Order: sequence, then structure tokens, then C-alpha cells
Amino acid sequence: MQNLKLALIQSDIHWHEIGANLAMFEEKIWQVTEPVDVILLPEMFQTGFTMNHDGLAEPMKFNTFKWMKQMAAQKNAVVCGSYIVKEAGKVFNRLLWMQPDGEYFTYDKRHLFRMANEHRHFNMGSEKLIVEWRGWKICPMVCYDLRFPVWSRNVNLEYDLL
Repeated sequence: MQNLKLALIQSDIHWHEIGANLAMFEEKIWQVTEPVDVILLPEMFQTGFTMNHDGLAEPMKFNTFKWMKQMAAQKNAVVCGSYIVKEAGKVFNRLLWMQPDGEYFTYDKRHLFRMANEHRHFNMGSEKLIVEWRGWKICPMVCYDLRFPVWSRNVNLEYDLL
């Protein structure tokens, strides 16, 4: 198995300003000058961790999706992060795993953060995601999900990286 090089991008967020956040993260992504395999963005990177999804939730293949697709293609790396998606009348804190060729996978956050009442504003996911990328099996999750070891247990060696 070859090494996997990750770029983790963390930054202050422009609260509820999707356009400003996408522009800011684009600038930060371009500051990654060495080749990397995966670029990881924070939870709800385009709005901040908010329970107010009115006017912020996007259809699945809307602006943020298109932006992530463009960034992945231009950097020849996976771009991964969660954002607010509205689909079939439901709202999700959805992780998008966007590959440079435009193939993508999604994971809806399973364990919603009750102390922030996330469960009252978002629908929880029901399926774990395992993706294969450059020889690695990766199980991406969103923030609070990691606090539930039963959910992330690797019983059958399904993945190499959590």
C-alpha cells in the first residue's frame, strides 16, 4: 500500500456566507502547493456549524457540489467535507467525497449532536460509507460520529483509515 498524503484545512468561517466561505477555502486549497491525495474540509464548511438551514440548504448538485467538483479536478485530489443538503424534503449534514474524475460518494451524518439540537433540524443518515482511493479503503465520518465506536467498529477489516 502506498502512502496517502492528506491536506487538512481548518479556518475561521464567515457565518452563513456560502460565497465568502467557498472563496476563502478555494484560496486555502490553492495554498496547498505539494501534491496531495485528499483535501479535507471542516464540517459544514460553507456555512459554519449552524442549526438554521433555512436559505442555506442546497439541492445535492448545486453550487457547493459544483465547486467541490471543480476543486477536485483542478487539484487532482479528492475534496471532502460536509455541507447542508436538502433532498426530497429532508435536510442532511452531508459529507461529499468528490474525486478528480467527477465520481462522488456521500455520507449523511448518523449521530447528530443533541446538545446543539442538531437532531431537531437535520435528518440522520443510516449507512456507513467505505470508499477505495489510491489503494486505501477509507471510512469517512462527520465529527460527532467518531464518539460512537460501535458505529465505526472495524470488525471485518473493512477499512484502513477512519
